[in-house]
Amino acid sequence: MEFQDRSDAQLIALVRQRQGEAFAELSARYLGLIRAKARLFEGAAAPEKEDLWQEGLLGLYAAAISYKAEGGASFSTYAGVCVYNRMASAVRKHGSSANRALNESVSLEDAGEAAVEDGPESLVELRDEFCSFREKMDGSLSPLERRVLALYLNGCRRKEAAQLAGMSLRTFDNALHRVRAKLKRL
Repeated sequence: MEFQDRSDAQLIALVRQRQGEAFAELSARYLGLIRAKARLFEGAAAPEKEDLWQEGLLGLYAAAISYKAEGGASFSTYAGVCVYNRMASAVRKHGSSANRALNESVSLEDAGEAAVEDGPESLVELRDEFCSFREKMDGSLSPLERRVLALYLNGCRRKEAAQLAGMSLRTFDNALHRVRAKLKRL
């Protein structure tokens, strides 16, 4: 029997057994719900719609793992609440003061596209500025701070990064604070 012929309950059981194809089918069924919930958060203060869709998929996965039929709600209702809550949490985090610098920054991709539109001279100038900044950064950061920055930029959570670096969380946080201060000065 194909996955599209299975009920939501059967797919949920397969998702819990780590069947990726089952979650792909469940995702396809609930993509409309995810997109509808994402539209509720559209606006200047919201993350990109693709980011909201990703959060919605994570909410759907959490719903599939934690759903209990005896709870009284249908899976679609439960999934809708989980997807909405996950997106709402992402919007709150996106708008927090901790993410302000990231949210207000211009992406390197956008800067590169602007330079391409302005011509090859702008591209060379952008590359030179980047190389100069990198040299200044390498000269001002200690080896420990460079390692902390690399872990942070690779998306590691603070606790995980501290463990990978072989240091306490407090040492990691202090080093990251120094990195931010030094980069602001540059």
